[in-house]
Amino acid sequence: MLILAKIIHFLCFSVGIGGGAAAALIGIRAKGAPRDAVPVLRGVQKTLGRIAFGAIVLLWLTGVYMIYADKGGWAGLGTAFWLKMLAVVVLTAASLTAQYFTLTASRRDPARMGPVMAKIGMTATGSAVAALILAIAAFSG
Repeated sequence: MLILAKIIHFLCFSVGIGGGAAAALIGIRAKGAPRDAVPVLRGVQKTLGRIAFGAIVLLWLTGVYMIYADKGGWAGLGTAFWLKMLAVVVLTAASLTAQYFTLTASRRDPARMGPVMAKIGMTATGSAVAALILAIAAFSG
C-alpha cells in the first residue's frame, strides 16, 4: 500500500506542476488570442486548475498516509521536512486562492485579475519546486 501511495503522490505532483505550467502558457497565449478564442482558452485554464487542485488534495492525503506508514508519525522529522511543509502550505493557499478567484470570476474585472492570477501561479509554481527540493533533502540518505 505504501508503494501505491508513493506512486499516486508522485503522479499527482507531476499533474500539479504540468498543469500549472500549461495554465501559465495558456494565459500568455490568451493575451494575444482572437476574441472568440479567449473563452475557450480560459475554460481550459479553469479545467487545468481544478485538476491541479484535485492533485493537491491527493498529495495531502497520500503524504499524511506515508508519514504514518513509513515514519510512524510526525516525530523526528527534520528541519528540511518542516520547511517542505511550509512550502506545501503556501502552495495549498495559492491554489485555494486561485480556485476562489476562478469561482467568483464573474464578479471581478478580468483586466485586473490577469496579473493577480499570474502572481498566484508563480507563487504556486515556486512553492511546488521548493517543496520538491526540500522533500529530496528531507528524505534522502
